Amino acid sequence: MTTMVTVQPVGWVGTWHENPAPQWIIPLSGHWWVESMDGERVEMGPGHISFGEDQGCVPHDGRIGHRSGTIGNEPAVLMVVQFDTRRTHTSPCRFE
Repeated sequence: MTTMVTVQPVGWVGTWHENPAPQWIIPLSGHWWVESMDGERVEMGPGHISFGEDQGCVPHDGRIGHRSGTIGNEPAVLMVVQFDTRRTHTSPCRFE
């Protein structure tokens, strides 16, 4: 695994993309949101944790994977714990 800390600036909105590898994302400060291809949007901050594993998505209406951005007047500082390898079998959720 690789662990890193990223800082998303105030007002940042990313483009549609897939996670580069399965990863846990833990907000350390600030707030951010993630929107899935179906339009579902989740907002998170310190005390929340998310698992991103959207590799191999089929593009739809110009969207693939997810997009994300910051909320509020402070940067979102995120700790990312990323797996070194992708999973070999793709299913809606490995934690059934």
